[in-house]
Amino acid sequence: MYNQKNLFRSGFLFIFVLSLAGCGDNAPIDEDITASMIAVGESESGSAENAGKVQEIFYSVPSPMEMASMLKKAGAVYDVKMLNDVKNVHNYTTAKSKALNLGIYGADLSYASVFNQNQESIIYLSCAKKLADNLGVTKAFNDETIERIEANVDNRDSLLTIVSETYYLLDAYLKENGRDHVSALVITAGWVEGLYLSTAIAAEENNPSDELMIRIADQKLSLQNLIELVKAYNTNNQIDEIVADLTAIDQAFSGVTHTKSPAGDPVSTGGVTVIGGKTETQISKTDLIEITRVISEIRTRYIS
Repeated sequence: MYNQKNLFRSGFLFIFVLSLAGCGDNAPIDEDITASMIAVGESESGSAENAGKVQEIFYSVPSPMEMASMLKKAGAVYDVKMLNDVKNVHNYTTAKSKALNLGIYGADLSYASVFNQNQESIIYLSCAKKLADNLGVTKAFNDETIERIEANVDNRDSLLTIVSETYYLLDAYLKENGRDHVSALVITAGWVEGLYLSTAIAAEENNPSDELMIRIADQKLSLQNLIELVKAYNTNNQIDEIVADLTAIDQAFSGVTHTKSPAGDPVSTGGVTVIGGKTETQISKTDLIEITRVISEIRTRYIS
């Protein structure tokens, strides 16, 4: 039986690794995810560029664990009814639906773990593992890599370096097997689920906290990098639907603005010197309603 610390480590490690790599040996490939997919760039420079995109998106897109922690800090109350029903795991029979819901169950696992729901966390971890096994993803990393990641799980920079290196090495294999786009599906779905939970909680409150609203607004910036990554993996138009979904979300964010004030003279506050302006975020309740509507429709389609 997991204790909470081990559950957090295994769950975060499992989802973090899968969302960035997303491939393994002998994984089933169905009609909607065919082996004809060829990744962008055939040279080592292409591999390095793709690894760089993953590094950029990791820094800019909050992990499911970070989003869940933010929700708890904002005063959200745990509600299992908002999560994808664990019984649905048996409904995902295509590689595409398995990849999408691997990302969604990963985000739900993080949400349950942050709110100290140990038993439900174990169940969601089981669902994620089931989908990963079916996709063959769990075979993607050797024991040495797993040990390095586990040893550095509390060090974000070291963890990022290790996974980026691993991604670089896996890229050639992924191209040969035409499955690197699976990682884009997992990352997208995990991001969608995190935003879905955030907007659902905010929509239920008469006066959502400023922190929660700003965090939702900041996803407009994360979304740009996510769209870029997904398009890079869509060379044969096999994930056009995902690109269209992200474009629709981007349109829903059209009213959200981030304005940086001009840099001013250095200001000393409490012994700390602050140079430059600040970014002002604007998001209205009308924006929130539209973002909530669009993200809910897309998420409902992914879990159905």
